[in-house]
Amino acid sequence: MLLSILLPGFLSVKETRISAALPVSLARVSVIGLVVLLAFSGVTILLSFSGYYFLMGLAGGLAPVYGFFLAGSSAVQIASETGPFARVSPSTGLWILLLAGYVVVFAARRKLKDKRILSSLLVLIPIASFAVLLGSGTLRELAIMKEYANRSDRFLEEMARHLLIAGGAVVAGVIIGVPLGVAANRSPKVEKPVFGVVNFIQTIPSIALFGLLIAPLSYLSRSLPFLRELGITGVGWAPAMIALVLYSLLPIVRNTYSSLKVIPADTVEAARAMGMSRLQVLGKVEIPISLPVVLAGVRTAAVQAVGNTTMAALIGAGGLGVFVFQGLGQAAMDLVLLGALPIVALALIVDSLMQLLIAILTPRGLVSEVADD
Repeated sequence: MLLSILLPGFLSVKETRISAALPVSLARVSVIGLVVLLAFSGVTILLSFSGYYFLMGLAGGLAPVYGFFLAGSSAVQIASETGPFARVSPSTGLWILLLAGYVVVFAARRKLKDKRILSSLLVLIPIASFAVLLGSGTLRELAIMKEYANRSDRFLEEMARHLLIAGGAVVAGVIIGVPLGVAANRSPKVEKPVFGVVNFIQTIPSIALFGLLIAPLSYLSRSLPFLRELGITGVGWAPAMIALVLYSLLPIVRNTYSSLKVIPADTVEAARAMGMSRLQVLGKVEIPISLPVVLAGVRTAAVQAVGNTTMAALIGAGGLGVFVFQGLGQAAMDLVLLGALPIVALALIVDSLMQLLIAILTPRGLVSEVADD
């Protein structure tokens, strides 16, 4: 945080959309803001020594929100001093402030790993605060918001498509992966091929897997016209969805298998001694005990799906990756950020909500090791 204040480029300003960027220091943006960010830094350091880790994480998470408030509120004046087509963007100092906030929040969450609700709030409160800031219109003069204004309808459409593809892949992964994990736990003959396949899939780069699926799906769509009518072709949502489902299998299968494997044998035997069938033991004993660990696998798969869906834009599936690759092609970093920042925010939100769900569904008195990937 202190480094972000000292750097000469807290913001940057361009005379046009593609011209060279000129640095703007925090002192030029707001002297009062500089003092407030110094106070944020000092408070965060003091809270870290005092052991108030939730408050430390909250201060660290809200500092970047205040930094963006300073950027938005000063953008009009900075742009007017530069030229009629000037654009103001976050620069190194503000990104380092955002990174510092993330590091502080991450450290606080590690300290609060046994208090999952507070840990989730450390992410959700800053994101909610940033959403309020966006809704207030304070940031509308920043270059990234001008890119959004030019593509607002398309942005909402691609956001919905991104969530639909990622969410559908995770749901399908759960439907396939949980039974596979149960079957692998029940039979060593099933265990080896299942883990051999899902481990192999995870080693294939996402763009390569998308490419491998194009040819067979194109052939099937030509051979079976009804598939084409359903939208299943070599490009588009179908290969993206299949690839993302395959990627989601490893964490779900692994956690399902591991959670069932560590259930004490005497617990299962006691249930059988009470007259329960094998299916009743699974539904009333094994699944409730293993649920937190299974959900931890789903959490990992969901966060991976949000990120990997970005690459789906390369094969015409849409999603927020459309803006990332358009921005790279046009050398327009603000357009890249228009796609990248919501993806990061979605991943953090999904991670926090899954942690919150795990905390709610974990039975009291049940001691379980839920992996923090």
